Amino acid sequence: MLPTENSCNPVIFARFRGNPATAEKRKKILFYGHYDVVAANNDHDKWLTDPFSMQGINGYLYGRGTSDNKGPIMAAIFACAELTAEKSLGADIVFLIEGEEECGSRGFAKTIQQHKDLIGKIDWILLANSYWLDDRIPCLTYGLRGVIHATIQIESNHPDLHSGVDGSAQLDESLKDLVMLLSTLTGHHGSVQIPGFYDPIPKLSKEEEGLYTDIVQALVARNPSLGDPDELAASLMRRWREASLTIHRFQTSGPDNASIIPRLAKAAMSMRLVPNQEASVIAKAFQKHLHSEFAKLGSNNTLTVTIDHAAEPWLGDVNNQIFKTLETAVMDAWGPFSEPQRRRSMVNTTKVTIPSLTDSYFGNKPPPATSDALANGSALTPLEITSSSASSTTASFNKPRSTKTNKTITDDDQETENQNNSPPQSRRKPFYIREGGSIPAIRFLEKEFCAPAAHLPCGQASDSAHLDNERLRLVNLYKSKEIFKQVFEELPMK
Repeated sequence: MLPTENSCNPVIFARFRGNPATAEKRKKILFYGHYDVVAANNDHDKWLTDPFSMQGINGYLYGRGTSDNKGPIMAAIFACAELTAEKSLGADIVFLIEGEEECGSRGFAKTIQQHKDLIGKIDWILLANSYWLDDRIPCLTYGLRGVIHATIQIESNHPDLHSGVDGSAQLDESLKDLVMLLSTLTGHHGSVQIPGFYDPIPKLSKEEEGLYTDIVQALVARNPSLGDPDELAASLMRRWREASLTIHRFQTSGPDNASIIPRLAKAAMSMRLVPNQEASVIAKAFQKHLHSEFAKLGSNNTLTVTIDHAAEPWLGDVNNQIFKTLETAVMDAWGPFSEPQRRRSMVNTTKVTIPSLTDSYFGNKPPPATSDALANGSALTPLEITSSSASSTTASFNKPRSTKTNKTITDDDQETENQNNSPPQSRRKPFYIREGGSIPAIRFLEKEFCAPAAHLPCGQASDSAHLDNERLRLVNLYKSKEIFKQVFEELPMK
């Protein structure tokens, strides 16, 4: 256990050593994960099981952290254990498992820097801390947005007042100032008004455009209710490669009644950043913009802008060795699966037109392609489980506690029935996706160890990570172990 500052949870460091005969030239793969979880509220029996007592139900492991992130970590550990037992581990696999990821990786960077000599040189970085785009097609993640969390506070020199006794047009009210100031941050359709905010963002390349085309063709062919392919692609881009600004909540001083003029008002907000936007540069531009706009108000109040947390965006190279090794391992593990008949005619005829990041990009926005919509659309068309390891995977499962949840937990029963009359099978590459969320440690680790990172999502869109009834499909757990095992064995030889 590597201690962190301010009594934060420690970082777990472990190493599986490869062949001792190759100690001088062994490659090193760093596997990053986290053992902390978000809270789990089970009021009114929202969960099928005790959130912190894992149970198997109809092919899924239910419990807080099963998908985010303990299941994937266990898959990687067992992959190393099997390779070690078989004397087939040719590399050193270094595990760094932190306990503060859900709180912004507090103390992680400083702890790693203090123990770099212990960790040693790293050649590749691998993580598995997210989920497929739907419930059917495996994915590889090559990009994550960064994030800046900030607090904007406006404070008056007068105490909390009564609006009837002291309210007047001449009074500088903190909450009014705050609302006017926040209105300067975004414009039409959520476009961010901070000067220079969009300038560093690169245009969409032809290669990346092809990745979006592959995704939306496959998804719409499987689930026509997702709508127009162009609109689906635009929705995904807004989640993945567009920067955004969100205001999360307000807080005011004084008692909670309708007649108070609060002395103090503050808002919590965040900005999601994309590659080429540097968090420090954006944070300075954000602060400068707010102070400039506040000065225009001529208010007697005081403005304080605090940057609470910042994490850099990450963009991987889909053509490097670790991604190509992962791609092969994913295809080998999952094998062929059924394709809808429509897709055969769509592949060569459907051209997806991807919008560019211009002013028009913010107009005519389609409904967002949420993870729920994508998961629900694929629930009745699972991956064909063709390998012998999957067919022999068994476990003892409990029955659900109430009939009201039967539909939720018996999707696999219907899926199996549908496979009896499945369309022709094909072997396809995983989706290459970006994600809208942030994992602060990844870009830091790349910079610190001068090593490329890659991201293997292990779970499905319907895993409900951070939500009630978080789960991980048992088949996904076993398949992930197979993938890690193949990558740990083959990557060091490249």
